[in-house]
Amino acid sequence: MKKFILLLLLVSTKAVLAQGDREITYGIFAGGIHSTLSNLPDVIVPKGIYEGYTLEEKGKFGGTGGFFINWKYPYAKVSIQTEVSYSGQSTDLNYEDTEGLKYKMTFGYSYINVGAQFKYYPVEGFYIGVGPYVSFNIASDNIKYTSNSQEVFGSSGAYFEPDANVQKVLKESLTGKNYFSGILSLGYEFSSNLSVGARYTLGLTDALTTEENGHRYSENKNKINSISLIIGYSFDFDDLGNF
Repeated sequence: MKKFILLLLLVSTKAVLAQGDREITYGIFAGGIHSTLSNLPDVIVPKGIYEGYTLEEKGKFGGTGGFFINWKYPYAKVSIQTEVSYSGQSTDLNYEDTEGLKYKMTFGYSYINVGAQFKYYPVEGFYIGVGPYVSFNIASDNIKYTSNSQEVFGSSGAYFEPDANVQKVLKESLTGKNYFSGILSLGYEFSSNLSVGARYTLGLTDALTTEENGHRYSENKNKINSISLIIGYSFDFDDLGNF
């Protein structure tokens, strides 16, 4: 259904703007992205289980880059830009308790993103954009776990699962999944075909599934929000008046 709505949006908008001159460009872009996967503490340690600990999520920086095609209608000061891109979006979850135990989980997911922006140019070069995106998780079990359990409790006789075993359980219990989002963008397109921009991406659907497990990991609504800064370069299409 989401793919159908996206396709309908693109087709209907193009039909509305079918008349008049247009400028068609294609290009590439790359940049940095900072992402956070929300509500992770409530997945790992449900509220009310015990006290005396802190569990905090921390967003991380990653990279993004992709390919775009832009249909610009100067007379109307608008354009439609479709994109396919890659993004690495990670979040750390840091635990510490009063007994000295510390561990870190890194949810290091990668995505192929497909979407479109409706861009408005209030002045020449500067644009404001908004649009829907679908992100396909291509590393759904990429979770890493490290702790100091052996260092802190190794001589006490208490048994703690080795980090590798805990990591295996996490991979089996928590699965990153595809999600739907909306973006708001601001940018400037130079006459030299270079462009710069900033984007805020708001996750609209759950991005993490908790599988059935015996470890108290619980299902929650975990959404990904991100901010990215990008630079792009475009090329003009030639002799494609009917495109």
